[in-house]
Amino acid sequence: MFKLKAFVAAALLALPLFSSAQQETFPLYPKEAPHTKMLVDKDQIGNGGRVEKVAIPQIIIYKPQKDNNNGKAILICPGGGYGILAIQHEGHQIARWYSERGYTAGVLKYRLPQEDLVNESWNVPLMDAEEGIRFMRKNADKWHYDKNKVGILGFSAGGHLASSVSVHHHPPKGKIPSSKPDFSILIYPVISMDTTITHQGSRHNLLGDKLHTDLETYFSNETQVDENTPPAFLAHAWDDKGVVAENSIRYSKALHEHGVKTELHLFERGGHGFGAGNPKDHGNASKWLELSDAWIQDLFQE
Repeated sequence: MFKLKAFVAAALLALPLFSSAQQETFPLYPKEAPHTKMLVDKDQIGNGGRVEKVAIPQIIIYKPQKDNNNGKAILICPGGGYGILAIQHEGHQIARWYSERGYTAGVLKYRLPQEDLVNESWNVPLMDAEEGIRFMRKNADKWHYDKNKVGILGFSAGGHLASSVSVHHHPPKGKIPSSKPDFSILIYPVISMDTTITHQGSRHNLLGDKLHTDLETYFSNETQVDENTPPAFLAHAWDDKGVVAENSIRYSKALHEHGVKTELHLFERGGHGFGAGNPKDHGNASKWLELSDAWIQDLFQE
């Protein structure tokens, strides 16, 4: 235990890390992350820079130029089936795009539900995402954006995480701000644990030995929507073989039925995992970034 605490202390002293003038990395928690069972010495990185094990949950902040700040912030949750984090093309690349357009963008390096590293593994990604929203709100004045214009964006399983925060948020308590985002952007998201439409890898990785319990309903986020769920923009491709478009359809329909603003784009082609996309390979699905930006601007139009 002494070695564990010493490692955490040393790692925290090394942060924040600076990789460029407009980018900073912060630990998500001031001390050891809740539900830690075992720490790894450093992140385990696989092909393409994907994160396979998270040493310490972090948030990497991309700041806009001062004269381009639009007063809004967005937290980005990379996908990867709750087994890895596709943190490059579904994280850093996306954060740079939004920051160039005036957003303060944070990439969330959340812990995966790996039972050898964490206790209550099914709860840990949601806990980290909620803390990420709180982190963004706490720093709103410092970084010059509106604490009531903080959204969340997620891809695939990261979209499941983003929608989970949207339907299972915790209200403010004393000086602790709410973890409810003000809007969500969900890109080819896993939404449901319904075995007829879910992504089986995400379902198994998240729930583990909690399969076939009430948590399947709890994490079928289309069933948890109510009139207080934040507005959502969704984009999906009909030819997505990894996560079928019915996930986005059900969530958007549930929002609409509860009178919550929602915009759903279903593209003819794009497949799964296209990130920012490109016209040659993904057709009109590559336009989702511009469409989401326009939707957010409309959402907060006076």
